[in-house]
Amino acid sequence: MTKLPRPRWKIAKKRVIFNLKASVVKAPYNDRIEFWKFQHASITFSETAQLCDQLINHNIISGHPLHTSLMTALHVLYGRPFKQRKEVRISEEIIPHDYLETHGALINMRDQIYAHMDVDGPISTSQNSLNKIGVLINGGNVRFAMTMAFPREGHIGKIRDLTMLLSEKTWSHSETIWAKYFKQEFIPDNQYEVNLSKNNDDFLKPICF
Repeated sequence: MTKLPRPRWKIAKKRVIFNLKASVVKAPYNDRIEFWKFQHASITFSETAQLCDQLINHNIISGHPLHTSLMTALHVLYGRPFKQRKEVRISEEIIPHDYLETHGALINMRDQIYAHMDVDGPISTSQNSLNKIGVLINGGNVRFAMTMAFPREGHIGKIRDLTMLLSEKTWSHSETIWAKYFKQEFIPDNQYEVNLSKNNDDFLKPICF
């Protein structure tokens, strides 16, 4: 189970005098799936921003043993909200104009290098493929390597800023839906999941796997 996000909502006061009856909050499927979509995106963008912070704070750059793995994670995480099925896909209209070039580069690299390494992937200015399997021979010893393109080190801060902004924007969308149904409701302590059944209008159900 993924880590729990930091608490940002209060849904009821403590029961001090009255024995409040727990509510079963109902909501149409469209609102529940929209809430799922925006919360999934907000959490994912937040995780991407935290990954950028780790790359910056620990000076994880090209040549570091974890650099390739973390850059792969960064691109796959960033692209996830935009690569879902249509019902839960985040529209690219959410991207601020100043970050369109950064977004486009992240998605292209995700598609052609990180999530899938296409043989006919991106090409360099000299019209050579950037996706190569290298054969390195030195003194009769043979090693194999895979070439990958990375964002320039100075761009990681801009990617972090973009993902923090997107996390807040998608949170705001989900917060509107949450407040619509839970502003005055008492929900007992438990672990719940958003109910995505089309046959049952309960907003939440106890989490199960």
